[in-house]
Amino acid sequence: MTQWIFAQLSGAAVRRDPNETELFKTEQAGEDEYAGTDALVREVLQNSIDAGSGHGPVRVRFALHPHSSLPDDDRLATYFARLQPGLVYRDVEFNGSGVPQLNHGYLVCEDFGTRGLDGDPLLATDPQEGNPDCQDFFWFWRNIGRSGKTGDDLGRWGLGKTVYRAASRVGCMLGLTVRKSDGARLLMGQAVLRIHKYNGTEFAPEGFWCSGYNQAETPLPISHEKDLVQFASEWNLTRTDEPGLSVVVPYVADELKAESILRLVAVNFFVPILKQELIVDVAGPGLPGRNSEFRLDHTSIDHVCGKLSWTGKARQKLSNPPPLDFARDCLANADQAVPTNVLGESRVPVMDETAFSAATLAELRKRFALEQLVAIRVRAALPKKVGKAEIGELTVFLQRTPVADRYESYYVREGMTITRLNSKPSMRGTKGLVVVDPGPLASLLGDTEGPSHISWDTSNDERPNRVWKTWKGRVKFFVKIIDGLAELLTPPPDKVDFDLLSDFFSIEQVTAPQPKRKPKEGGERTRDFDPPDPTPHWYRMQGKTGGFTICDSSSLPTPEGAILRISVAYDLPSGNPMKHWSKFDFDFRKPKASSLNFKLANVKATAKAGNVIEMEIADPDFSLTVSGFDIHRDLIVRIDEVELEESQLDQYANSGEVAT
Repeated sequence: MTQWIFAQLSGAAVRRDPNETELFKTEQAGEDEYAGTDALVREVLQNSIDAGSGHGPVRVRFALHPHSSLPDDDRLATYFARLQPGLVYRDVEFNGSGVPQLNHGYLVCEDFGTRGLDGDPLLATDPQEGNPDCQDFFWFWRNIGRSGKTGDDLGRWGLGKTVYRAASRVGCMLGLTVRKSDGARLLMGQAVLRIHKYNGTEFAPEGFWCSGYNQAETPLPISHEKDLVQFASEWNLTRTDEPGLSVVVPYVADELKAESILRLVAVNFFVPILKQELIVDVAGPGLPGRNSEFRLDHTSIDHVCGKLSWTGKARQKLSNPPPLDFARDCLANADQAVPTNVLGESRVPVMDETAFSAATLAELRKRFALEQLVAIRVRAALPKKVGKAEIGELTVFLQRTPVADRYESYYVREGMTITRLNSKPSMRGTKGLVVVDPGPLASLLGDTEGPSHISWDTSNDERPNRVWKTWKGRVKFFVKIIDGLAELLTPPPDKVDFDLLSDFFSIEQVTAPQPKRKPKEGGERTRDFDPPDPTPHWYRMQGKTGGFTICDSSSLPTPEGAILRISVAYDLPSGNPMKHWSKFDFDFRKPKASSLNFKLANVKATAKAGNVIEMEIADPDFSLTVSGFDIHRDLIVRIDEVELEESQLDQYANSGEVAT
């Protein structure tokens, strides 16, 4: 007999209503968008990849089913009537038979090519340390916020399965597993609601759908064949006898869309798909082209990405499809990666000319300048609290492009895209991909990611502090690895380029004699003077069609609280352009009327006059881009550093303003 079992609360029990589901909600979700879609896709797929059997690719299927496909009312009452008291806080109404009065459908997530939930299904206490046996059943069903995963796994926090319950309007999930180790088929469910009373007794929020419990009061999985067959049939599972796990999410949020799942699979896991390690099927209404199901594998991912809309947030890598052709080239050349010296053995690592031999660096710079793909395996020491330091490695792929467009850079740890990491906004004309394979560095970086696995964050210090020393500076080094390598491979020019502006300012003198230059031996003409040493600045300006960008420079560190004054005017045949600026040219105080566009990163920009902007720098990685000027006129841009009194600097530092 199947039933729900909740633990009774004793007088000494701490009363806590769970809120783990809030950890998996995306910031600033759009209208009609389920805020947990990204977390659902990432957690389901990373758990399946971690459980791979090692024979062939892992295959995962997401299937959204409409309300009309739910089991009949008698069966729904069997599943959910006991949950009614714990769902009062969600305003879920039930009819007299105990059926939730909801119009939502359900989601089925199934994986294949995995080991299923192996281990002792009756285990109720932590397994002994060092036990080589997998206890997946224990960790999946009997723990929340605790994990048996190691540094070689994508997940760490033990909260991944929370995404199933978070997507359910009734706060529960039901799961059928077929185990690779013994072929056993086991069924169980879990609900996490609120503290509630049932028949006058107070119960804990967590409960199990099971076949009863043993003398140790351990909930028992359902194994009766009739119950298993009925469950698989009425919830439309596709699994027969293949090992793996099938999870049903009943009454799933209406905002969860099949196209969103498909798009997020492509962004977050395109690398293992291209490597033929992962196949994902997505079925449900609303898919492009009136299709009922799409498959993402290494042969179809380009076609599928071409069918999807890419109008999402750039910060989440949803404004463009992933760079599939570039990634294929990178993966094909991974074995040719050039290793650096071991960095950071005595201090925090830095990316400078000591990372390579002089000959190697010269060759890499040459290839980068010729727009060839460059693959570099960056190696750095990772000091441990106990024992000798480990050597952490990742591979960086860089390639310059003929046009100075802005490209998204991708950081991929063990097959999963870390979506909030990117190159700095001012870096243009360079494609970048970072791949972190399993190893010590993947272990460290995984521990810094937090439950949502979207960034390498040095504020998540509890887990890394258990193993590593002086790790924060090293993590920051790897976060900026694309920027550091791109700057190293693009050295500043050491010779005067006399032809740089010849297309704009060269005037042929047809009547006057041309100056003659003294030729070198062999006939090459040269100048008789050495080029002047450039004056280094902590900022730099980069021109673009119809505008300019001002951003940080690698030459000097950015001063704290720095302010730049930017004066702009159209050039004139004579006179001072700044003094002759006209509001009919453009007006920074009225950018829309002047058709000007501003893009800011870590600065606060204030119009001090119609052609003067002051930039307050909030972070060393800053940029200001202004576009929309008349492309048929020459633009003069003057940059001045604003000197502040000490009292003004203190006032600025304590203002609490953070620019975006």
